Amino acid sequence: MRAVTISRHGDESVLELTEQPIPVPADGQLLILVRAAGVNPVDWKFREGEVRTDRRFPLGMGWDAAGTVVATTTADGPAVGDEVYGMLPLPYAGAYQEFAVLPVSAVATKPVKLSFAQAAAVPLAALTAWQSLDAAQVTAGQRVLVHGGAGGVGHFAVQLAKARGAHVTATASPRNLDFLCLLGVDEPLDRTADDQHGIEPVDVVIDTVGGRTQQDSWRLLRAGGTLITLPEPIDETYRIPGITGRRVIVAPDGEALRNIGQLIDSGAVRVEVQDVLPLEKAAEAQLISRTGQVRGKVVLSL
Repeated sequence: MRAVTISRHGDESVLELTEQPIPVPADGQLLILVRAAGVNPVDWKFREGEVRTDRRFPLGMGWDAAGTVVATTTADGPAVGDEVYGMLPLPYAGAYQEFAVLPVSAVATKPVKLSFAQAAAVPLAALTAWQSLDAAQVTAGQRVLVHGGAGGVGHFAVQLAKARGAHVTATASPRNLDFLCLLGVDEPLDRTADDQHGIEPVDVVIDTVGGRTQQDSWRLLRAGGTLITLPEPIDETYRIPGITGRRVIVAPDGEALRNIGQLIDSGAVRVEVQDVLPLEKAAEAQLISRTGQVRGKVVLSL
């Protein structure tokens, strides 16, 4: 099978389109004919060696897959021929390839309204948003601020928070403010403007950006609020007493994907795909992702 692999850590030049044996599913796993694979920031961080694995080179790439089940080792879950989407467990990549093995517990039936390319854009990013909102115990009536609301995780976070009945504020670049409005954001904010001091204190901040953004987020929260950070651990230097701060690292969850899929098919959640590139352009896809300027997601088509 065709597969994008790396034989060492490095820049995008280490990505190789290679021939690999088709993986064999173990107990509790499915073999999927991959039709599309999502591209996430963790992909290039893994390629560069920031995310480590105990497996030996050559290593596969990617965690988001959408395709058709071609073999299963269990009577539970999707059957052969079913169209599914799911996330491989971190740190074991292997979605940028023609066949992928996933735990049955990590997949769900593909939303009817989505193409394979759109479906591949969902799992890791939407699950990160879902699990972040769960960690913050977001409920109806709360005020939620999402930094980077037009990005992969961000555009799901704002919509899922709205689906829970929250009042949502989100930051984005000026070109994406109208897009935030399309997603249902109550208060779109220009992230390049120094106007965040005047916003009403919020109950929850979802920080998809990190760095200075995390540092500044503490003072935007009310007493008893929660800061969820995604790209990096909590910087204890800036912690404010009385505010909860924690980092969320995504985990596969087929049941959550089923719930997210229902929201997608109902029209409550929109999936934004900026670019769809062929598998052989994986390096270009990761370069686009690395800019941090992607609206929604980049996807590889197989």
